[in-house]
Amino acid sequence: MTSFQCSVIIGVILSDGWIQARKNWNPRLGIKQSIKHFEYFWNVFIQLSTLCSGYPWLTKNIKRGKLFFAVEFNTRQLNCLNEIYTLFYSEYKSKIIKPELYDYIDYIAIADWIMGDGAKRNKGITLCTDGFTFKEVVILMNNLKIKYNINSTMHIEKHKPRIYINEKELLIIWPYIKPHFIKSFLYKLSL
Repeated sequence: MTSFQCSVIIGVILSDGWIQARKNWNPRLGIKQSIKHFEYFWNVFIQLSTLCSGYPWLTKNIKRGKLFFAVEFNTRQLNCLNEIYTLFYSEYKSKIIKPELYDYIDYIAIADWIMGDGAKRNKGITLCTDGFTFKEVVILMNNLKIKYNINSTMHIEKHKPRIYINEKELLIIWPYIKPHFIKSFLYKLSL
């Protein structure tokens, strides 16, 4: 795994990706996206394709009585994913945020995080961190502040914490993350 691929994986896991680890097996990364986000999904697949043994597949499921289509892929089960698995998962196999993540968050990871789970709000970005605890979201906010001098705020939506980065703060990292965005997702950065 290259350092670029590691950064993409960090961003993907911060958003909707996951790592699966079975007993006595190496872990593997999985990602699933709505078919309407296919361009982003395909970009991630191309960047990580050397870690995969097959192509993505189409899935469908019913949510709230409505049929949805998505695309999904998994990497091979790889020893190199053990470090990232340990970084993101507790002994109970739940996804968590640890302070050590500080060393792994870079502009590539932030770009993939925003593309995967960011939502344009006013002229800023909301990062949908619903799956993390309030304490873990504070760790992420501190990482952004200490490493990139980004002041973010926590917003609560449906009793879940989310990170909001306003336009002024987004301008700090905009030139560094923009090159890593796919064209159809640049609207999230339109300032």
